[in-house]
Amino acid sequence: MKRRTVFKHLAMASAATWLLPACVSDPERVSIALNHLRVTGDEEALLAAIADVLIPATDTPGALDVKAHLFTLVMVDDCLSKEKQEKFLAGMRRFEDVLRSTSGKKFSNASQEERVEMLTSFEEGMAASDEEIKVFYQQARAYIIQGYTSSQHFLTEIKPYQLVPGPGYNGCASVTEDLKTIS
Repeated sequence: MKRRTVFKHLAMASAATWLLPACVSDPERVSIALNHLRVTGDEEALLAAIADVLIPATDTPGALDVKAHLFTLVMVDDCLSKEKQEKFLAGMRRFEDVLRSTSGKKFSNASQEERVEMLTSFEEGMAASDEEIKVFYQQARAYIIQGYTSSQHFLTEIKPYQLVPGPGYNGCASVTEDLKTIS
């Protein structure tokens, strides 16, 4: 009998040690696995807030809904050189500080209307910004738009993708007299 009890307790202990890491969630952890970038959850939330301002959700899903901010992180992680990744991260880490100094509010704590105003004023005065912040914002904006326009929702609902040459192509059309005189 004691042997059965020992095996039962041993099985429960091993199952608990196996399941425990999955139960503990870290709020600072990023939603996706990245190979080269070290991004915190707050930085991911900042990028998500920027995506939500650039392409907000209306009657159709916005950039946040199609996870364009995660697409941005993957593109920066996979496609940019080490130097550009470092500039992107440095700019991202200083971006919110610059917006806070100009508007007096933290970007992630502001309302949607305030975020729009903050980004609009930032874009108008971007020439005076630091190089790293410009690199971050321009790359993030480009990748967010690319992520949204290449999402499944965009390519099936908003602008359905059609293979070329498309349904209007007729490979057996006869040549008219007008076309013969041109050549």
